[in-house]
Amino acid sequence: MSWLFGINKGPKGEGAGPPPPLPPAQPGAEGGGDRGLGDHSAPKDRWSNFDPTGLERAAKAARELEHSRYAKDALNLAQMQEQTLQLEQQSKLKEYEAAVEQLKSEQIRVQAEERRKTLSEETRQHQARAQYQDKLAQQRYEDQLKQQQLLNEENLRKQEESVQKQEAMRRGHGVCLQGRGPH
Repeated sequence: MSWLFGINKGPKGEGAGPPPPLPPAQPGAEGGGDRGLGDHSAPKDRWSNFDPTGLERAAKAARELEHSRYAKDALNLAQMQEQTLQLEQQSKLKEYEAAVEQLKSEQIRVQAEERRKTLSEETRQHQARAQYQDKLAQQRYEDQLKQQQLLNEENLRKQEESVQKQEAMRRGHGVCLQGRGPH
């Protein structure tokens, strides 16, 4: 396991010690001198708050595990745990993808239902409009019939009056003619 931390890179037993120390910082190597940009932190300042105890413990545990007779079993266990974790992640990903597909299909279903309702409402409004227009046309037709009937009655009345006037005139001429005597 020490290979994870960069220890024991060579054949067995080589490089078993701690990692080599960092080379000392050379003056002027960091930024090429003062360029008027203010104070630059030296590399030692970046590492001044670093606590190496965690790395040292990990390296020590790796060395102990490497020399242990259960090292292969521990490595296999770690690999199986990683595979299990990956399978769990894949399973969660599949569940997420299934949920997304479910939401998409639900959205499609809702859109189809809304489209159906819209078409139904448009059809209902179209039918109502057509019925209203039919009713108006029927009413206009009835009004035209009534108007025609009134005109016909008026014409008939005028004709009857005309006939009565003509009769009266004939009688009046006939009375006038009778009163004069023969010519």
